[in-house]
Amino acid sequence: MPVAPPPPYVPDAQLCVVARRNDALGPRGRWTAFGLLASVSLGLGAGFVVAGAWPVLPWSLVEVTVLAVAFACMARRAGDWERLTVDGDRVIVERGRGGRIERCEWNRHWLRVDIVPGRHGARDGLRLTGGGRSVEFGELLPAATRDEIAQQLRRLTAR
Repeated sequence: MPVAPPPPYVPDAQLCVVARRNDALGPRGRWTAFGLLASVSLGLGAGFVVAGAWPVLPWSLVEVTVLAVAFACMARRAGDWERLTVDGDRVIVERGRGGRIERCEWNRHWLRVDIVPGRHGARDGLRLTGGGRSVEFGELLPAATRDEIAQQLRRLTAR
């Protein structure tokens, strides 16, 4: 079950960025689309059974099962979110992924901000390092926004 996202902003924070996945259909629309695709596939399979080609129906069932698993994985990831907050002397990164919430907190003046190149075709990432911990942020953000946030963070964490 997806974790509810945090409030979109933190009052009195110097910087607060919330990123979510694009869920254009929403839960109801997603399962409506699945129902339409499944009914077409099973309807065609039933039509072939009536015409005497019964081996088509099991493959139709396999197709619908794989489609259901894919839609369930999409539904689980649709609720993912990230939040970066600079509040006073603290920098906080919170992340909700797959039903779990992770939180990292640093002293603002001990933080190093780097943009790391993505591997194997992945997008560049924003890496926050300090106090022996390193976390990547901005996977859900467009590259231009991620670069802008990196500049703002570097300005705010400058000694």
